[in-house]
Amino acid sequence: MPYCPKCRSEFVEGTSVCEDCGVSLLSGSPPAVEPKISSEDLVEIWREQGEINAQMVKSLLEGSGIESMLSGETLRLTHGLTIDGLALVRIYVRAEDAARAGDIIASIDGIRKCPGCGRPVSESDDSCWSCGEDVEV
Repeated sequence: MPYCPKCRSEFVEGTSVCEDCGVSLLSGSPPAVEPKISSEDLVEIWREQGEINAQMVKSLLEGSGIESMLSGETLRLTHGLTIDGLALVRIYVRAEDAARAGDIIASIDGIRKCPGCGRPVSESDDSCWSCGEDVEV
């Protein structure tokens, strides 16, 4: 089946040009796309209560050129529960982006950096969620 090398759309046999891109089609199937971020490369940089807040932080990071991934909130979405802790969403970035991502998150009102590990922590927290160090002011 021919496919477009630009948009990766597949077409019926006999088609030679992508209807959307105007690019000449290649024969066969489009090659598999490698994920942009693999789980081995990731470190947890922040935790947020709820998908909406996590998406806002993710947008802030990605607007600064840092790819990120969210994980969590499965129990709330599956069971409709809002018990504290079940809506926890973890935000992951590449290890090489962690310091810059931490700086960006720490620039949000109400967040500062842990003096021990450098991860962002909420100003209301007594200890760092990442290393456990006392961060009380």
